[in-house]
Amino acid sequence: MKTQLRQLAAQVRAYQSERGWSDTKLCKEIASVGSSKTYKRILDEKDELSELSLENQLRNYQSAVEIIAALRKQDRPAEPEYDDFYNVEESEAAVRRASQEEEECVARLVIIVGPTATGKDAVKRHLLKKFPNNAVDVEANDTWKSSPTSSHLGMFRKLGLAKDDVKPPRLPSELLAAIIAKLSERKIILIINEGHHLGVCGMNMVKSIINATPTIVVLICIPSLLTRLLGNNYEEAIQLTGNRLAERVSLPTPPSEEILLMLQRRGVKFDSTETMNSAAKLLAADAPMYGNWRMVTQVTRKLFIATKAAPVTPAVLSRAIAEVKSMRTQIMRQTEN
Repeated sequence: MKTQLRQLAAQVRAYQSERGWSDTKLCKEIASVGSSKTYKRILDEKDELSELSLENQLRNYQSAVEIIAALRKQDRPAEPEYDDFYNVEESEAAVRRASQEEEECVARLVIIVGPTATGKDAVKRHLLKKFPNNAVDVEANDTWKSSPTSSHLGMFRKLGLAKDDVKPPRLPSELLAAIIAKLSERKIILIINEGHHLGVCGMNMVKSIINATPTIVVLICIPSLLTRLLGNNYEEAIQLTGNRLAERVSLPTPPSEEILLMLQRRGVKFDSTETMNSAAKLLAADAPMYGNWRMVTQVTRKLFIATKAAPVTPAVLSRAIAEVKSMRTQIMRQTEN
């Protein structure tokens, strides 16, 4: 039963990789996957899956695979991501500045913050693509807040230190020693997604890594949750972000000039320059309330379909924006409930 469950989880992982989704987004989009913690356990061949109901999980993951099969029938190709947009350019520039620091310097922490759908995942994917031999990403989760074992073990495994025939150290101090030894070998860009989940344990681990290794640490966070984290853990936070010369990159909501570029690059045709400029301005104004780049992308799809018949007019533009706003309002209400 374990083997069958892990085979199903592997199919889910394959789809997740195709979409470029984080564990958090996967669990949100396909609820039957359950929690990211359980998902990671099922994928971990060394985990005995004790205390899990294998029968229930098997049903859940069979359902997840069926959902994925349905999604594949209507999936569009992954949306293009643009390396010359602000969120990507500024994040890469900050990482490059940190990379130029000497190993003795502590200015090797980059904090990337942005509300939902402002490009955080695009930034992570860009950094992994731009630095394929040096960048490693790991996703923090809620257990990192209170468990040094969870945060240290997650990092230990992501760095490839776990061996099939050897159990990992049990003590957090031993795990940390192994992590530091590995990261001391060469300069690595360590990307921690969902960095607002660090907590005291995670922040202390990051401080130790920066102090003892040449690693550049990149935290990708939601700003409101990061503020809560720093406020609740003031002493640890001030040591990490106050005295460590951390650089913070704030990802903006979609600016009109980049929306205009997206519309042009996606092949949307307008009946006039005025309509085209109006589209960019209207979307820039509405995007922060209706899903940021997610809303822009959805309106762009509608406009591209419309432009196959004729150039987009103000009436077509207004209708497309209204339809997406209505759809996104319903989604937000469902999420709140």
